[in-house]
Amino acid sequence: MLTRSRLPGAQATLCATLLLGITLPALAGSGVRPPRPAPELTSPRPTTDPDDEFSTASDNRPKTSDPLEVLNRGIFAFNHQVYRFLLRPLARATEAVIPKPVLTRIGYVFDNFETPVRVVSSLLQANFSRAGKETGKLLINSTVGLGGLMRPSDHFACLADVPDEDVGQAFGKWGIPQGPYVVLPILGPSSLRDLPGKAADSALNPTIWVGSNAVRYSLTGTRNVLLNPGRIKAYDLARDGALDQYLAIRESYLSYRAEAVRR
Repeated sequence: MLTRSRLPGAQATLCATLLLGITLPALAGSGVRPPRPAPELTSPRPTTDPDDEFSTASDNRPKTSDPLEVLNRGIFAFNHQVYRFLLRPLARATEAVIPKPVLTRIGYVFDNFETPVRVVSSLLQANFSRAGKETGKLLINSTVGLGGLMRPSDHFACLADVPDEDVGQAFGKWGIPQGPYVVLPILGPSSLRDLPGKAADSALNPTIWVGSNAVRYSLTGTRNVLLNPGRIKAYDLARDGALDQYLAIRESYLSYRAEAVRR
């Protein structure tokens, strides 16, 4: 197995080859200089979990816009009952029936499928370096990693811990404000900016490109079942001990999104 300590020279050579081979053709003839590494790749990682959409990272966001609060609270109350009586029991059953290593490996495969979302989002931000890294991860994990069941890319310093990207984050980088906070039935927190971003993310996800409806719905359902335990845990963590659970979830989500745009 490759390790960072045993093959530092080989890792550096491979990373350089992947990044140059992927990003330089995109830059050739455009007059654009290869960008410097993004600050978030060289600065210490935040103490909160950047992959937790209910993370409570602090920021200097402007005052929250929530003109639909009355409607949002109603949908939030409905969602809470769905989570309580349907999704939380489903999460417990999933973890009880499917061994954690199996859940992890299947999750890797779906994460590999979603590479186009992260690549396109990076390109929309003119972050060719990050797009190149995502493409390099896809190539390595799809071949050496047997279709994404394993993550050999994690053993290469230049490809490990690449921040997630989505189209909503690209909109934020363009300077588009969050807009009003929105709570969606079942899906939960979002914002006026993230709604079209979520739609674009779905369109870029190869699992919906499958021609057969049965296969497409099976893939989507499997993905949601696998992600459900983590989402329920994050939801419970964000609202735990809060006097107003609606406000706790809202502020945690908006803080997470603001931090994701800055990364």
